[in-house]
Amino acid sequence: MKYNWAYIRERKIKGTLSRWFGIRFQHPSETSKVRNWVLPYCTGKGCDIGFGGDKVLKSNCDGIDFPQPYAYAGKDKVDIACDVIKDSIPVPDNSYDYVYTSHLIEDFTNTVDALQKFIRILKNGGNLILVFPDQPAYEIYCKDIGIEMNPYHVHADMGYTYMKKQLDALEGIRYEELFTSNCDIDYNVVMVVKITKASAIA
Repeated sequence: MKYNWAYIRERKIKGTLSRWFGIRFQHPSETSKVRNWVLPYCTGKGCDIGFGGDKVLKSNCDGIDFPQPYAYAGKDKVDIACDVIKDSIPVPDNSYDYVYTSHLIEDFTNTVDALQKFIRILKNGGNLILVFPDQPAYEIYCKDIGIEMNPYHVHADMGYTYMKKQLDALEGIRYEELFTSNCDIDYNVVMVVKITKASAIA
């Protein structure tokens, strides 16, 4: 196993400060932690699924979420109201140049189904941008910082390796990893993959 020692040192320091002085280290949203990394891949018309009030981009980007999101990390309004886990996203196939989603896919029982929903509305050759927790690292982080874990996370083994397996299980697509960060920022995994659909595969 490869350890991220910088992360381990960071969480030990933050954990100590939190326990001794009650300091909390929070960002407005998970997206705010990784925005600078992912913005180069958010070109053209895109969407942010499950954005919780803080869309990755504030223009030319549809915010897709519950009519009243359960998390409010910003002031951006919902453009397309949808229960993404239960329902089909109400936009045509091949609508977006990029699809971004942060800390939502871990709530799906069927991860492949989630990926299929996201890819359906993505144009061929578009970027699928996934931000999600490494669940074991997330649990350690919450314990050390002294915060409650999100109860909606479904998969104990959620992380980079898990997501690779789910992407590999998709039929009718090829993907190319353009950018990956595996817990370089606390427990966050970031994957940017370029999607080629079956109709374009020779």
